[in-house]
Amino acid sequence: MVHINTTKPRLVGQSRSTPAGSEILRVARKLRGYTQAESAAHYGIEERTLRRWENKEYSPRWNDVVGLVEDVYLLDILEVIGKIHDEQSSDD
Repeated sequence: MVHINTTKPRLVGQSRSTPAGSEILRVARKLRGYTQAESAAHYGIEERTLRRWENKEYSPRWNDVVGLVEDVYLLDILEVIGKIHDEQSSDD
């Protein structure tokens, strides 16, 4: 009988959680060099909505985070999250 390990692999060391949508949006926008106005116009929302998301006044829906990162900024969401984790690790 063959035993298949069905447990998920664990990260070695410190547990890493998914960064907040606001942080993902801010980092991705800055990586691409977009202003909040440009980003909002490309995504079809008001600039103040994006500003409120980035400033943590309102929480963006996950599909909006993914939509902005992947459709407007043309970045892979997992790569942006990895970059945030790398920056947090270097700050330790």
